[in-house]
Amino acid sequence: MTPAMPESFVPRQTETAQRGRLGAGLLGYSDMSMEELGSLLSSMSRENALLNWWDTCYGSPTNPDPDWQRRFYDAGAFATQRLVMAANGVGKSQTVCAELAAHVTGEYPEWWKGKRFERGGWEAWIGSIDNDMQKRGPQRALLGRDLEDLLGTGLIPKQAILDLQRRQAGVKEVVDTLTVQHRSGEPVVIKFLTFEQGWRKWQSGDPKIILWDEEPDDSVSDQKDILSEALTRLVRNSGIFICGYTPLLGDTQLTEHFMNSEDPSVWWIGASWDDAPHMDEDDKARIAEQYPEHQRAARTQGVPMLGEGRIFREPESSFLVEPMDIPKHWAVIKGIDFGMDHPAAVSTLAWDRDQDTVYLTRTWRKPDCRTQDHAFAINSQDDWAPVAWPHDGEIRDRGSGLQLHKIYRRDHGVNMLSKSARYENDTGGPQAQWPIIEQLRLRLESGRFKVFRTCTPFLEEYRSYHTRDGKIVSKRDDCLKATFYALMMLRYAQSPMAGRKMSATPGAFTTAVH
Repeated sequence: MTPAMPESFVPRQTETAQRGRLGAGLLGYSDMSMEELGSLLSSMSRENALLNWWDTCYGSPTNPDPDWQRRFYDAGAFATQRLVMAANGVGKSQTVCAELAAHVTGEYPEWWKGKRFERGGWEAWIGSIDNDMQKRGPQRALLGRDLEDLLGTGLIPKQAILDLQRRQAGVKEVVDTLTVQHRSGEPVVIKFLTFEQGWRKWQSGDPKIILWDEEPDDSVSDQKDILSEALTRLVRNSGIFICGYTPLLGDTQLTEHFMNSEDPSVWWIGASWDDAPHMDEDDKARIAEQYPEHQRAARTQGVPMLGEGRIFREPESSFLVEPMDIPKHWAVIKGIDFGMDHPAAVSTLAWDRDQDTVYLTRTWRKPDCRTQDHAFAINSQDDWAPVAWPHDGEIRDRGSGLQLHKIYRRDHGVNMLSKSARYENDTGGPQAQWPIIEQLRLRLESGRFKVFRTCTPFLEEYRSYHTRDGKIVSKRDDCLKATFYALMMLRYAQSPMAGRKMSATPGAFTTAVH
């Protein structure tokens, strides 16, 4: 049974516009005068920014398609290490700091599915680049713009702040330690550290949570061991690591740790300017022009330079389109990736044959997915469309002895093509990846491959797909692979009329591959 919320934490209702203004820009106080801010805060009484953040954040319960913030929080149910690798200005600092505020106070929104700390009596550490970045980043988000008049106007309400110790530093008003009242009655101590202080500052202690706002610089000798020290502290105490950063330093230890890990408890998500509806299009264009060319992808898309480089480099703005109704004469085909030791995936392509332009209209991805759930996702839209699948669908099920692709067709009614995806009809089995990658790159460059803006899983994988030592790093590529298989078999795409006729014909549950 969930304990009752302390009276001091119960919010009053304020004007919707006031709540929205505060919740949508927790670090955006700089656009308000002191008089405006004071008036707003005086009207809020016992309300605090955390309650408003949950009420108005992008992942609110009223959003039927939770976006990256909500997915980041939900992943805490199974992942002990989480990262949001994001562009500048999308809200990554607010997102990770809001989670920390929930943990240290014990106050969670009703829709919360992630990690919970039902009791206090532990430590949390916050890492920032230096004192100035701490003050302008997580300290402001958690406590307010200053430590006097505005203390308690951040994500942690003033009545929960038991003690605050300042650090003697070259920057004024920098917090060293903060003690917060957890709803269980047991306080939580937050220690603020900087990467500039070096790895030895991270050597001793048993924190339950470590939060990083940005990352250490591996090229600095005194910072290269901070990640290993931080993770060591958490392993000893069964703690969690949450981080938000813009990958300006490229292929760092932190980036490699998350992007190359096969451990499902090590989880990350990307966020670009396209995932930030609060950003004005004209402002984005103006700001992007001010960035140096070599920083533009990292600052606007949250994309680092990985290994020998990204495989796909076409800017997302050149191929992203708003969802639309697909004309009935266009041909449709789906591609899937079976979820064996990785997430299952579905991609749907619509082909305008007159213009030879392909549209990626839908993507779906799920880890630890059962066959029936995967089949349901495939058939949930356009169940008449043919489905391309990889050669591992020829593996036989141990129980029935049937090949996997036949189980999808016989038991679940999926309109599977009769043979696995291939370039040439008479050459099956594993297919080389580079030809289909080159085909997709050529379509992107010529404007003949478009992506619905709602295809978030594809975009996440597009941003991180890369090579190392001359080889493709085949991780986090499930929707990409599904798209490859559909594109490889595009010649078998069907229009709705032809597809429905084929599906209605007895014995024609597949499109024959001759």
